[in-house]
Amino acid sequence: MKVFYDSTIFSRQTIGGISRYFVELINHMPDSVTPLLKVKASENIYLSDLREPCRHLSLRHVPDHRKLYRKINGYFDRRFMRRGEYDIIHPTDYNTSCLTYNDRPMVLTVHDLIHKRLPGWFSTKAIDDIDRCIMRADALIAISHATKNDMVEYYGIDESRITVIHHGYTPVEAGSDARKPVDGRYILFVGKRGGYKNFDSLLKAFSVIAATDRDLKLVCTGRPFTADERRAIRDAGVASRVEQHMFATSDLSSLYAGALCYVFPSKLEGFGMPVLEAFAGRTPVVLSNASCLPEIAADAAMYFNPDSPDDIADAIKRVIYDDGERQRLIEAGVRRLADFSWDKTARMTAGVYASVMRQT
Repeated sequence: MKVFYDSTIFSRQTIGGISRYFVELINHMPDSVTPLLKVKASENIYLSDLREPCRHLSLRHVPDHRKLYRKINGYFDRRFMRRGEYDIIHPTDYNTSCLTYNDRPMVLTVHDLIHKRLPGWFSTKAIDDIDRCIMRADALIAISHATKNDMVEYYGIDESRITVIHHGYTPVEAGSDARKPVDGRYILFVGKRGGYKNFDSLLKAFSVIAATDRDLKLVCTGRPFTADERRAIRDAGVASRVEQHMFATSDLSSLYAGALCYVFPSKLEGFGMPVLEAFAGRTPVVLSNASCLPEIAADAAMYFNPDSPDDIADAIKRVIYDDGERQRLIEAGVRRLADFSWDKTARMTAGVYASVMRQT
């Protein structure tokens, strides 16, 4: 069974959860599936992890290189679709070329429905493209039951068309330098901070705790703070206690391991991969009780109301000041992590492909 994965996400992302998902999926496919990926130009870091090398050019020093990636890869994807030398197409993003040039069955993974819940973040055309792809797909994969429920609510899709398949987890190899990447006592926040990620509520909660815990820090990964974020941190009176760092992927495991806890205050997620990373780092997890997060973490997290900074602060304190509770969460996280593997994800996805082929 030949499955074609288009290049769209690899033209757009240098690093990111969706491109990582497809590389892991391709790498772990059972022998019944022959993955076909034709990326010609990209700077995506995960492509080098493919078991079957995908030779491609990087044009990062060329002006408008992302536009060039889209043009180059789009041309070769369309040419391959016209030839039709595959059985199923599994688009890596919402690519309407797959509706125009492809005449094979289509399987589509839906990671979240942010475009429906927060439509102001998207152009009308982008929402229309997503809608068209979702409605055209012969089978849909949702990465959580929360995403599936949103699909049924917003699109009225028959549940029989949707299969829930959770992500897997691949341990990150630690770097050669075994030193702790951050000194002192800290709680950890990973990833983007804007909008529904709800960093502002965490900041308010941290300021409450920091008022009596004089050496506790809040460590954030990802992009440098914006001017508005720096102002909010100063206004909260914790400018010397909130740090932002850019870490190599190889440092993540020791970063999690050194934290008193990992806090994820998001109001909307499709899955929440950092939760599994924290489990792997034997780090207690303190989570928003919104969206898919209780589904992913189950009983291996301390939960809070993401709209209440006081509730966030109370949940963090229950974890960082109670050694017994910290140990319980660590052990529960290790057990929960065992439920997620890319072999299982790929095997279930191959089952969706086989089901679609039987229906055609």
